[in-house]
Amino acid sequence: MSSKYVVDICTTGTITRKSQVFDFNKEQKVYEIKALLFHQFFSLKLLAFFSFFKNGRKGKVSDFVNNAFAKRFLDYDEKVKIVLEHLIKDYEAILIVAQLSTGLVGDAIKIAKNINKKILFRTTGTITFSDYDFIESVDCFIHHSQNNAKQIENKRKHKFVIIDQCAYNEIDLLQIPLVNHEVKKFLTLARLEKEKNVDEVIKAFLKVKGDDDVLYVVGDGTEIQNLKKIAKNEKSVIFTGFIKNHDLHQYFSEVDCIIIPYYKFETGPLTGIEAMASARIIISARTGAMPERMKGTMNNFWFDYNNFESFKKVFLEVKSLNEIQINEISKNLKEKYKMEYCLSKIGNDYLKVVSKFLN
Repeated sequence: MSSKYVVDICTTGTITRKSQVFDFNKEQKVYEIKALLFHQFFSLKLLAFFSFFKNGRKGKVSDFVNNAFAKRFLDYDEKVKIVLEHLIKDYEAILIVAQLSTGLVGDAIKIAKNINKKILFRTTGTITFSDYDFIESVDCFIHHSQNNAKQIENKRKHKFVIIDQCAYNEIDLLQIPLVNHEVKKFLTLARLEKEKNVDEVIKAFLKVKGDDDVLYVVGDGTEIQNLKKIAKNEKSVIFTGFIKNHDLHQYFSEVDCIIIPYYKFETGPLTGIEAMASARIIISARTGAMPERMKGTMNNFWFDYNNFESFKKVFLEVKSLNEIQINEISKNLKEKYKMEYCLSKIGNDYLKVVSKFLN
């Protein structure tokens, strides 16, 4: 969007110079709600310093602006609205990137509506509840998939378009050659937390793998030690730990197939898009936008959550593919990514939506 518009960012959380957002533009202007409150209201600043020292001087002073005393005695919520209004009035439109339930979303939409600003809402996470009074105030929602859009549409009509994701390191991923040999090396990529169900993938893989099969588990999280216990020191399961985005292509190029576990609140996942760009065969649960993405690719290798027999069936199906079949599916995945999910396509889709409402 920066190719045509001035795009500034405001976060309800905390951001540092190490944030990925600065990888795209080192001069990106980013506001923090807490920092704006800290600088605008002396009373909040004073209390933030007290809270900062009380809590061991960890983090930034402005991070402590929303302390309990401020919320109870200094009209903190009203001051947030004042800061939001001062910020929003200087722009033609706001593009919210959040879950429907994210804090301040309702306030920001109400303020923008009252001062006649256009409102676009890029939803993240699976929509499980949509009975919010701000739905009709949004000029256009942007969803990952039809599946997510239905979670609102089934209860109330709303204006929306479907725009999926593109791969962060697209250039490197697209340069990875097609798969044209027997599938032996597998990879699963996720935050290693219980709800991501990586344990189910490891358990199933260990039961059905061949002698030469290897599974790379990429990621870090609170479950990593438990997952290593499940793997029982098997040499066929390799834990890589956290890998930075710009290094991921090296691991994708080493494997033949990506396994995507089931996650209840998934909308993407981004891993699926990265797998398509790198032309890796995909074994996936029917999660998020994956069923829509795989249409027309011949990559129809689905397993059901917590169902070993369904995993075994598709795993062996992938293992039985001949070189010609593997190469064709691999080619189809990469071509579909180029046609529907590449950066230029997704970027143009965003520009069309924004231009429609601003011009």
